[in-house]
Amino acid sequence: ERVLLDEIAHLSVFAIAPQPLLIVLGTLLGDIVPAAVYQRHREPATWKWPETSVVRMPFEVREPASFDGAAALVLGLSATVTRDRIEAVLGPDTCIWAVTVVAPHNDMLKSQDQLAEFRGLLRPLFDRIKEAHGQTATLHIFPAMPVAAAVEVGRVRMPKADMSWRIYDQVNGLGGFVPALTLSQEL
Repeated sequence: ERVLLDEIAHLSVFAIAPQPLLIVLGTLLGDIVPAAVYQRHREPATWKWPETSVVRMPFEVREPASFDGAAALVLGLSATVTRDRIEAVLGPDTCIWAVTVVAPHNDMLKSQDQLAEFRGLLRPLFDRIKEAHGQTATLHIFPAMPVAAAVEVGRVRMPKADMSWRIYDQVNGLGGFVPALTLSQEL
């Protein structure tokens, strides 16, 4: 509400939670109010972005060979998410789109520029997936990424323009990915 009333001019976001909830947080924050989203780094243990130049890992976007079947988006930045894990949930005819890096690991996000690059590739990717599968299809999202990236996925979402999203969470006790929540076109 304070955002709608123009009482907030800038947000600094330090978030730790399950990835589906971080995506929802980003959706609620939106991209209208300027925000700095921070990543909790493991080495060294800090929330501060490194001041020195770091080697950036370029993002890879992979499209499926065919667009027949359910649309799935794997965001495999901090871990590798294999096709069999997605097919165990959605079946063998799933169209798997993916954003990944050459060597996924949990401390791969090292700069604000890298986070901005990730955010910049998402908007056209969501449009491309919608073009391939249709506005009324559901996009099944399988996240394995740093917390700041999860928040930014939600911030990039355009509820009235994007497909509905079903976001999954890895729950080992239940055998893998399970549906965590759904964002309709109204949310």
